[in-house]
Amino acid sequence: MTRSTATLPSPSRPARFVVVANPESRRLALFQSALARLNLPPAQVLSYQDLLAGRDTLERLVQPGTLVRVESPGQNFEVEKALLVLGADVPDTEGPTRISRDQARALVFDRGRILYPRQWFLGFREVLRRLDRQLAACPGHRLLNSLADIETMFDKCRCHDLFTRHGIPVPRSLGLIRSYGELRERMSQTGRRRVFVKLAHGSSASGVVAYETAGPREQAFTTVEMVRQNGTVILYNSRRIRRYTRREDIAVLVDSLAREGVQVEEWVPKAGLRNRRCDVRVVVIAGRARHVVVRLSDSPMTNLHLKNERAGLDLLLTRMDGADWATAQRTCERAAGVFPGSLYAGVDLVIAPGYQRHAVVEINAFGDLLPGVLCDGMDTHTAEIVAMVPFPWTADTSLKGQQRKQGGFPR
Repeated sequence: MTRSTATLPSPSRPARFVVVANPESRRLALFQSALARLNLPPAQVLSYQDLLAGRDTLERLVQPGTLVRVESPGQNFEVEKALLVLGADVPDTEGPTRISRDQARALVFDRGRILYPRQWFLGFREVLRRLDRQLAACPGHRLLNSLADIETMFDKCRCHDLFTRHGIPVPRSLGLIRSYGELRERMSQTGRRRVFVKLAHGSSASGVVAYETAGPREQAFTTVEMVRQNGTVILYNSRRIRRYTRREDIAVLVDSLAREGVQVEEWVPKAGLRNRRCDVRVVVIAGRARHVVVRLSDSPMTNLHLKNERAGLDLLLTRMDGADWATAQRTCERAAGVFPGSLYAGVDLVIAPGYQRHAVVEINAFGDLLPGVLCDGMDTHTAEIVAMVPFPWTADTSLKGQQRKQGGFPR
């Protein structure tokens, strides 16, 4: 995928944004609010539904100098179905479970159900490539995040390989795993008793399993609820962490996920704060680690939507030396630097017990949704806009009336 270039906006030519998004999404609302605070015109919106249906294109919206932002297509069932339709006929060597275009169109909303994630990814990949073709026909413009980078960041296996090649600390991978039997065999070969199994194209802890063995015993902690229906097993995302201990259940769970493609890596121990496990989400913007959230959990999964507690960086720095944190920040910046075509990314960082070692466990193209978390008085969206539109204007970049939360560590 190529990226068009354009001159920066100037005071005589105000910044003009186009956002590809679901119009009802909270993400879009927060970005529009940031534009308003900066006295910039609201972004024009290309909805995923209109894009997928062929009713609208970027060619209609992009003018010389336009800044283009692509948002997550998530949390819209009609868009999810349309992506499954688009991915139905894409050739694929991975061999996941597939449904036809007609079957995808006929799907009925079933809250939390995990629907063919590999096919969804193939459809989303086609959307990104469609956008790339449209942008190639547009006047000079700038993308906030490269379409190719977004595609890669949605593939955990590719990201792990890239980070390994760039010398970025990551948990050790167990390689390609296609079944529960292969998982047990590889764990035996590598001497690993504890691993994480993640959907290669999942997000928000969807299809994540923390699995461990102790002699003949085994257990799996997961966000996945398994429901048996008419002789088949249906998987649902759940905010309640489940614990499976029967080998038969764990085998069905792992086999079901592995068919869609999984990243399997060692389960890295996490440091503790307030008698809970913790990890860190760091948003890197324009090469600098800025907004930070510490996530605290009683379970192996720390995602905030699972009703886990969030804390500021100041809590972590009561235990972690400033020099060690500065090193961790540089690691996050290096991880984001693997994607030089992208202005921002959310990096998930595990801090090991002892607070001196760390590892990158994920990078997220849409990982900047941290409402209320400020750095230098700005939220993530405001900081991203300021980074793309670096000229003076009459604007209030701070969030008055909101409690300032700890962001990047000063260096």
